[in-house]
Amino acid sequence: MTQYFFLSYLKRWLQFIFPIKKTERKKVVLLLFLKFLISFVYCILTALKDTALITASHSAAEVIPIVKGSIIFPISIGALVLYTKLNNHYKQSTIFYGTVLFFLALILLYGFVLYPNANKVSPHTIADALSIYTAGKHLHWIAVFRHWIHVLFFVVAELWGQIALTVLYWSFVNSVCTIQDAKRFYALLIAAGDVALISTAPLIIAYTQKYSHIDFLCTVQVLIGYVTFFCLIIIFIYYLANRSIKRDIPVGLGKTSTKLQLSLWDSLKHVASSRYLVGVAIMVVSCGLSINIVEGIWKSYLKELFPKAADYQSFVSECTFWTGIIALIFSLFFSGGMLRKFGWKATARVTPVVVGVMGQLFFLMSYIKNNVLYLTNWLEPKLILYIAIFGGIQNVIAKAVKYAFFDKTAQMAYIPLDPETKIKGKAAVDLLGSRLGKAGSSWIQIALLEIFHTNSIQPLSGVLFIFLLITTICWYQSIDYVDKKLTLLEV
Repeated sequence: MTQYFFLSYLKRWLQFIFPIKKTERKKVVLLLFLKFLISFVYCILTALKDTALITASHSAAEVIPIVKGSIIFPISIGALVLYTKLNNHYKQSTIFYGTVLFFLALILLYGFVLYPNANKVSPHTIADALSIYTAGKHLHWIAVFRHWIHVLFFVVAELWGQIALTVLYWSFVNSVCTIQDAKRFYALLIAAGDVALISTAPLIIAYTQKYSHIDFLCTVQVLIGYVTFFCLIIIFIYYLANRSIKRDIPVGLGKTSTKLQLSLWDSLKHVASSRYLVGVAIMVVSCGLSINIVEGIWKSYLKELFPKAADYQSFVSECTFWTGIIALIFSLFFSGGMLRKFGWKATARVTPVVVGVMGQLFFLMSYIKNNVLYLTNWLEPKLILYIAIFGGIQNVIAKAVKYAFFDKTAQMAYIPLDPETKIKGKAAVDLLGSRLGKAGSSWIQIALLEIFHTNSIQPLSGVLFIFLLITTICWYQSIDYVDKKLTLLEV
């Protein structure tokens, strides 16, 4: 009798966590594997790009806002133009295969051609001359020029997350799922990405420590070997998924058509003319801006605390590991159940509240360190360590709630739209919106560095506190409008 009740309870518990029907198992398994593999590659690239650029000689964390705001954002616009044109002439599967292979070629070029010959291809002499000519000003801009090969890899890694994961993968998922499907197993798809975070962290730490006494290049090349293998598996899994998963017939806002012929300008006008998509865009932009505006200062403290690449990489990988653990717990035990019980709006509100509160606490600590001198003198020996650790906790929790709550609710917002809007509108909002959020935080930091004539972003924490507060309030308010329209679209 006791065994019967235990098995009955276990069955209900498993049904709550894995609410998958028998007829859906093949589809869900393929989508899970695809999400895990793409996220695995992204986690490795993300870990390597920051370490290679920030810990390079004559570089610092303040270089990242310049790269994101002045280089990646314009390239993102070009990528969106290209994606829009390709969608008008090729199938989604062709675009997917071509994109993965193109990224893989650039990654291999960096790891086995450019990085091993960094001293030969980097313009150190010209960069040194520019540093002397500018009398030590604009050093971060010069560092971007000096380390162009690391900047190239940084751009490739960032765009992999935006194009392969956010646009291509989720466009495919949204085309084969309904709103009700999303409520049941989008949490599992998000959890697959969390498992990738957990899996990559020990791998990166192991190889970082193994080659710590040699050269960081060895770590980079080994991990790029894993990236190559997983990219090939991604192509194979997508081939199986594309052949075996039946696409649902979408019903949405407007007329459907078999050929998607919107140009980039038409796509942007289509987004601007839809208050619903504008609301989604505000959410996406606010999320990117809020997380990145805090992360920039945190990484400057990390560089100060861990100047060596191996030490920096190990600490960041530990944060990545715990981000995956916490995000997985949130995804399996909280976000899915919260979405089914309390609805889309309550679930979507979790992220701006957590990101806003944690980020403001971090800025407050940084402000005290740079402005309240008697506390700074009292805690000086370990103050930077305390700020770096709290910044790590903030980064872990902020990204965990983003992955578990925001990503799920944001992707659900596209499901009831017509095919044209679902593909082109989503690409415009996700690719440009997310990049605009990251670029916006970068532009703010760059402007403040120039206005206050400083090479460090740390003393500007008080100003950034205000920007974060305004952004999270706008984000929170936009959720209400999107929820009202989403409710009508579901009906």
